[in-house]
Amino acid sequence: MIYSAAMLRPETLLSTKLAPPGLHRRVLQRPVLDAKLREALDYRITLVQAGTGYGKSTALAAMASGGLVPRLAWCNLDASDADPQRFLSYLNAAFRIQAPGWSEAPHAILQEISDVAGARTWTSVVDALINALAEQPAEWLLVIDDYDFVARSRETHALAERLIAYLPSHAHVILSTRHPVAFGDLIAWRAKGQVLEIGREALAFAPAEIERLFRDVYGVRLTPDEIAALVDKTEGWPIALHLVWQGLRNSAARSVADLLARGPSTLATLFEYLARDVLDRQPSDVAAFLRNTAVLRTLTPAACDAVTGASDGASMLARLQELDLFIVTLGDRHFRYHHVFHDFLREQLAADPQNERARYRRAAAHFREQGDPEEAIYHWLAARDFAEAARDMEQAAELALQSGRLDTVAGWIDALPAETMADHPLLQRQLGDVYRLRSRFDEALAWYQAAERTWRARGDAAGISRALRGQALVYLDTVRPAQAESLLEEALRLTDGLHDREARARLLELLAENKLNMGKLREAETLRGEAHALREEGPHEDVLGVRVKLRTGRLDEAQRILEMWAESERTAIEHGQTHPPRMHRETVLLPSLIHAFRGQADRAFALAQEGIALGERFGSPFVTAVGYMRLGHAWQLLPLPRAGEGPPEDQATVTRPYTATSRRSRWATG
Repeated sequence: MIYSAAMLRPETLLSTKLAPPGLHRRVLQRPVLDAKLREALDYRITLVQAGTGYGKSTALAAMASGGLVPRLAWCNLDASDADPQRFLSYLNAAFRIQAPGWSEAPHAILQEISDVAGARTWTSVVDALINALAEQPAEWLLVIDDYDFVARSRETHALAERLIAYLPSHAHVILSTRHPVAFGDLIAWRAKGQVLEIGREALAFAPAEIERLFRDVYGVRLTPDEIAALVDKTEGWPIALHLVWQGLRNSAARSVADLLARGPSTLATLFEYLARDVLDRQPSDVAAFLRNTAVLRTLTPAACDAVTGASDGASMLARLQELDLFIVTLGDRHFRYHHVFHDFLREQLAADPQNERARYRRAAAHFREQGDPEEAIYHWLAARDFAEAARDMEQAAELALQSGRLDTVAGWIDALPAETMADHPLLQRQLGDVYRLRSRFDEALAWYQAAERTWRARGDAAGISRALRGQALVYLDTVRPAQAESLLEEALRLTDGLHDREARARLLELLAENKLNMGKLREAETLRGEAHALREEGPHEDVLGVRVKLRTGRLDEAQRILEMWAESERTAIEHGQTHPPRMHRETVLLPSLIHAFRGQADRAFALAQEGIALGERFGSPFVTAVGYMRLGHAWQLLPLPRAGEGPPEDQATVTRPYTATSRRSRWATG
């Protein structure tokens, strides 16, 4: 496991996805293809596009092993990486493990936005990655293997396009994909000669390569007629050639001509025919292992044992490697089946639905026991065991929400039937969180209210309190204290007699904040004191306490504390330790108001700009809006320009001091 970004726990990033797959000993050196791939350093982007089984990953791994560039970052993707937060975390980790001096900025921004999401938010992470690459002195090559898994996400696809569009000149990207890639800028890049495209024709084996493959790698000498027959039947498809060799090893066919004469004519049906022939000729224990472990996305000895009910997972995986049975080495005793062969094995297993579901359930139970609820969820859903899937979702969704993986949580919940969802109020509340963090407040309220109704029907006081707290947060986030007050009071009342002291303390703090928003300062201070007493803490300053000082005229005290906090936060950002978004409560926005009260326009203006930059980084319209309000306060204090003049030069634009690219936004006159 490796360092993880964006508050993802280390175990959620697999180091095996950040290194090229291992090369098997039976790999033919292909100097023509290698030379073509090495041309990637002359282009912005290289597209390696062909269907499954054309050896894309093998060709790229062979290139990577040859020391092509001083710095090569590798990222192998799967369907779970389509979430923008996960995709960007893997990209940052891929660069970071190759460069000890890699910038902390991408990690810091990922941490900052752990509770929100949106295109503008994730764009700031991409910009930080671009800036970090620009700071690197050496040439860089980023390989993204199986990119088609994330291209289905419009948001993630747009982030990848932005990364490629603004790469520094010494950085290059190779995308390996089964399907054509549709970037909006691709036509322009092609026109400028910035795109290298390597397709099926380049990846397919030429007649001379087929002859060398069978002679030097497989130890089989082919006649010219046999080579011609292979070219005609397989069209140089690498995985079909490998299957032909497997067929010659294991069948009664005396020659390539005999083997091909019995098969169908099209490539798709030829593969199925050859694969079935190979599978049928394996010893019964190997064939059963292949079918039963087809439910696994990643093969490890322990996972294989759990699925098969045996204890020979390690030895069987070694045996499959020895037999060259379409197994790819990922490293650290992790493997996977070749994609097209894996699809074939899954089809074979699906012929026995009862056995298939049983294997998926065994896999799910294994991953739950191993503390991997996300992988468990995948297998429970595949087994159509929705109740168990929901159980693991309730656990995994909390961490995913904290990490900003809103798409992931929404995708899990969307896979559940309505009757399962109706039986799980915690998931209803978590879906409310998804909508609230996306600023879709009406939908958030509807789901919080649905959770409240379910918990009320069950008489679950703690659950009702959580649902009411969610509804109140909508009104607190949008600064509507009248609506929030009754919800918070009832939520607090429901915690009487419960042992969850922290939940009660949080509600007291929310009530205190709401009282402050209503202008009831003494009540706010009292509630804040109760929260601290409940936590058995001593005297402690927090944002709420400082806001009380501000509203009671103790400006010197408030300003001193806030400026100390702001400086600490700036230092923390430089070291990758940042805070979650605070909506209208950002530290720099409060001293901006104090400086405005004191007539110190320049300082108020600078801090307001800093707050706007934070708001845009968070993707939070509320932080940004409050920042512009503070700008308005500062602007009113500035001397009016004479007729025909614009604003003073140093205040003509709204700068963004902490954004990755230091871009500027236009000053909006009102």
